[in-house]
Amino acid sequence: MSVVRRLFVFPFILLLTLGCAGESLEKREDKPHARGIITDFEEEKGQVLIDNTEDNGVESGPIWISLNTDAELIIEGETATAALDETLVGRSAEVWIGGYIAQSSPPQTNAVKMVIHELKAN
Repeated sequence: MSVVRRLFVFPFILLLTLGCAGESLEKREDKPHARGIITDFEEEKGQVLIDNTEDNGVESGPIWISLNTDAELIIEGETATAALDETLVGRSAEVWIGGYIAQSSPPQTNAVKMVIHELKAN
């Protein structure tokens, strides 16, 4: 293949690759990274423990969630100004993660967005 052809083909492949990558990132932003029932609250660290469940209902294990300083917290459809607390235990939550997940046991991470739903009936 000539140098001219390579120079022509490379940008095309690069654009195609970046276009596909951008599309998949947009789709991932709409879907929460973790969801499940809040089962515990750690006051000292301001974290909630969520029993994470995947879309197909498979348990993927608990995860500790803290809020980033600029995180969006929505409780029952209203944007909340308060921090996480023990009153959230028993509610279902959806979490969008911004960054890494610490490989502790259970794992820990920070949320950029958390949506908390009504209390589950017993």
